Order: sequence, then C-alpha cells, then structure tokens
Amino acid sequence: MVPQLYNNLKTDIMKIKLLVAFITMVFICSWISPTKPEFLFLNSNQLKPLGIVLNEHGVFYKNLNSNWKQDNVKNAGLSFYCCSGNYLTTIHYTAAEVIKANNKNERLLKNLETTRNDFYPLLIGNTKGELSLNDKTLAKDLKLFPIAICMSETKMRNRQDTIVVWLKPTEALKKALPANVKIEDYLKVRPINKK
Repeated sequence: MVPQLYNNLKTDIMKIKLLVAFITMVFICSWISPTKPEFLFLNSNQLKPLGIVLNEHGVFYKNLNSNWKQDNVKNAGLSFYCCSGNYLTTIHYTAAEVIKANNKNERLLKNLETTRNDFYPLLIGNTKGELSLNDKTLAKDLKLFPIAICMSETKMRNRQDTIVVWLKPTEALKKALPANVKIEDYLKVRPINKK
C-alpha cells in the first residue's frame, strides 16, 4: 500500500510541475511583445504592381514621378537595375530625357514600361545596412517602407544576395501592396549608411 501511495504522490507532483511550467510559459509569452518584421519580402508577382520587375537577367525598375517638384527631388525619373556583374546601377533623369542603351542591361531597362507612381525608392541597399543609393538630404527621422528582393529569384547563379529598396510611403503604395500587408507594420526610420 505504501509504494502505491508513494507512486501516486510522485505522479501528482509531476503533474503539478508540468502545470506550473505551462502557466509560467504562458505568462512569459504574454509579456513578450511581438516584433515587427525588419523588411517586407515580396516575390516577383507581388513586386510588379510596384513597378519592380524580376526576370532571368536581374531586377529592373523605371518610374517617372509626376509629383517630383512637390516632393523636392532633383529629377522626375529614377531607374535602377541589379544584374550579373553589376551590383546596382541607378539612373536619374528628367521627364524629357531618354534613357541611353549602351549595354544589354540598359537596353532591357529602356524597353521596360515606365511606371508613373508617386511612391519610389529613396534608398537602395542590402540587409546589412549598406546603402548604394543614398540621398543624404533626407531627414534622419523620415519613415520609409523597406521591401526586400531576393536576388536568387532571378535565377542568376552569382547573385544570391538580398536587395532592400526603401520606398516613400503613399496611399498609392498601400493600394499596390498585397491586401494582407499593413504598411504601418513595416515603416522604419531611414537607415544610416554603414558603408
């Protein structure tokens, strides 16, 4: 009789310990606030409405901003491409200028449809905080919308890195994003170049 009583007591103590551990985990987890994602990762289909095209040659973007004077930017046009053997090339131009096509990548860019979005990249860099397109005149507390583009999706063997395009947030951008994305969940103060 005593050994059975001892075993029952031992089993009850184990159940109590498990219950206490479970309650402790629930309590701890309720205190931890959910972290905001660092960047929004989008695939090639989700990037198209933003004017960003991924294909087997790289990543391409070409936009004319009709609000460029109000936005206090130098030029109406901004294009960029990231390709094999070329980390990032950005081209700023006026609305009247035509993009020159001196190489294969520029020809691909020139043939790309020009978007006319009021949202556009203000910074372009990588996930380590290094910036290649960096407008130093931007306010240090400016909140931007970071979109991560996995270069591996282009199928280029030598590009497995991730490019981060920091867009100016606008109502039109909200409408162009997938329906389940809340822009407010991703807004971040502009990064300081770590280059």
